[in-house]
Amino acid sequence: MFHRLRKARLFLGWFGLLIAMPFFLWGLAGVLNIVPSMIQYFGIQGIGIPAMITISGLLLAAVGFWDYD
Repeated sequence: MFHRLRKARLFLGWFGLLIAMPFFLWGLAGVLNIVPSMIQYFGIQGIGIPAMITISGLLLAAVGFWDYD
């Protein structure tokens, strides 16, 4: 049954990585002072917004790439 959902799971996995990757790259570029850091842009109170989006994308990718067959 689960082999029929393989394409959908792979799509979810890649979609999750696509969601998480921009914020990860922004965080890395902010540490290297290439762009303003997320703390400068969102502030201490608002840093939870990109963190929530990144973690949600990574969780979606983990479910999508999980090989339970």
